[in-house]
Amino acid sequence: MAGRHYLNKSEIHALYFATYQLKRPRSWTDNFPIGRYWRSALALFFNYGLDTGTIWKSKPVHEPILWRHITWDRHAPDGRQKDSCRWGWIYFRRVKTGKSFYRPMNRVVHQHLRNIMPQSPEPNDPVFRGGSSRPNATFVLLCQLAGIRPKLDIETGQQVPWHLRDLRKTCATYYDEHIPESSIEILGHAVGGITYRHYAHRDPLAFRAIMTIPQPSAFLAFVKGHDGECPCCRRPFKTAD
Repeated sequence: MAGRHYLNKSEIHALYFATYQLKRPRSWTDNFPIGRYWRSALALFFNYGLDTGTIWKSKPVHEPILWRHITWDRHAPDGRQKDSCRWGWIYFRRVKTGKSFYRPMNRVVHQHLRNIMPQSPEPNDPVFRGGSSRPNATFVLLCQLAGIRPKLDIETGQQVPWHLRDLRKTCATYYDEHIPESSIEILGHAVGGITYRHYAHRDPLAFRAIMTIPQPSAFLAFVKGHDGECPCCRRPFKTAD
């Protein structure tokens, strides 16, 4: 665990299934349980390496994903993408740089967003709820429910909790493992490698990476219709009261 800056697949599975144990907040008025939003958020963190403020507006400067930023059409709204995507497209803006992106949705992202979509969503309503003003506090609780040990700071030797920004590092790790240097474009980093700088147009690389990255089996269990059940034995998960 010392020095590791990303979550492995078994920990992602445990986090996903632990969302069923999240208790309903006192002021919660939504028809969906809070865990459903967190499951969808985990799918987007893994696939796009989003900033926390892009999911939940915990500060006034944040621009979260709104329902008008989601399109189910095959063609990208910006008109620049040559590829069509059967699952639709998502728009978001990076918190630190302000750079905007249109990204294709793969099947996992598409299904999870459909699962939290109201019958008649208001275009300017945020897609995600349940973050509160301290989403990291909820994530630390989620790690405890999942039985994930704190990580060890290699410099200080102290145990420190996992935070939501570690999901961004997790995303980068698995994308580079899948297609080398693809995380540079997926996460919106500055262009680094010499080979990567030779790409005249990098959107096809991002498109291929997003559409083909191997998904955690926990995400696929929901896509295959096993929501709330173990994908191995179909045993229902224990849910919070």
